[in-house]
Amino acid sequence: MRLNSCIFIVITCALLTNNTNAHKDDLVEPIDKPFVEKYKSKELDFLTFGDWGYAKVEEGQEVGNQTKVANVMMKWGESYHSDFVLSVGDNFYKSFDEDHEGVSSVHDEKWNTTWKDVYKGRLAEIPWYIIGGNHDWYGNITAQIDYSLNNDSRFFFPSTFYVRESYFGGSHETKVAWIHIDTDIFYYDPKELNDTERLHMKQNFEKFGWDNMQTIEDKLKWIEDKLIEQRKTKWIFVVGHHPLIGKCLDHYQMKKLRSLFEQYRVAAYFAGHNHVLELETTKFNQPVTYFISGAGSRTDVGCEGKDWGMPEGTLGFLHSVLRDDEMLYEFIDTTTQDFKVVYQGTVLPRPM
Repeated sequence: MRLNSCIFIVITCALLTNNTNAHKDDLVEPIDKPFVEKYKSKELDFLTFGDWGYAKVEEGQEVGNQTKVANVMMKWGESYHSDFVLSVGDNFYKSFDEDHEGVSSVHDEKWNTTWKDVYKGRLAEIPWYIIGGNHDWYGNITAQIDYSLNNDSRFFFPSTFYVRESYFGGSHETKVAWIHIDTDIFYYDPKELNDTERLHMKQNFEKFGWDNMQTIEDKLKWIEDKLIEQRKTKWIFVVGHHPLIGKCLDHYQMKKLRSLFEQYRVAAYFAGHNHVLELETTKFNQPVTYFISGAGSRTDVGCEGKDWGMPEGTLGFLHSVLRDDEMLYEFIDTTTQDFKVVYQGTVLPRPM
């Protein structure tokens, strides 16, 4: 592990300990103060994926989908000496009949069977920056935050809304702002969460006061406030669970997020939820690159209106290298043993 990575892990651990005495209801509320990371390297290397917590080995498979993706990610992480994993939600699924959605507590066996025992090598050394997805809300969402605060801060999940500031580049320092948000409150209308699967999400929303428009507006204001605070930052990235591409945008209050990101010229938005590898690129009067990397353990149909995407049935992840003047990215298809790069591109910094 590089020296700068070791230093930065210590910093995050120290910051997390400030929140260990929080009341349960406070764990889901936004954190105003950013978490700061310092790197000595001239670039940041990171792996992005989501919807990775489905551990079932299907009939006819020797290796489950989750392990297929994990094994290639481990090779990529070691080859590129990746600095961290960007996780875009749905961290723990119900994988078989006797299983449960999300996690039940900080002592749930799934912390080992679905995370630690699966992601090894470099992936077991570096931090994972976490957000919640809908399947995490179907379980005990605060248990994941508790685990981060009190058990293993490498699973970095201090709250459902938080900001990181990364500095890299040595003497020519580059600042990056990462705004991590929970999109479930914008995607699901509480009045429609009446089916058996989503009932626990509805109960959680009611418990934490997330079932009304005032709370939604408060969360939108928090996001906008953070975008304003970071307006002079060269790189701003937002990380959420639900996609903002094409027809996938047509859910409850999601369009308000896309409007904010384009108004403040976010460099890119990383999402999952749809179990695909897809992309919408920048265009005239559309300054944001929208990524979907939700094929970490399951496959599904994509978003109508995308600019590029792999077909249903594709597993994989996104690899990025961030430099001062550009971010290089590549989508990796891990569906078979003959894994391969299937798309590459570049994102430019925000206009200053």
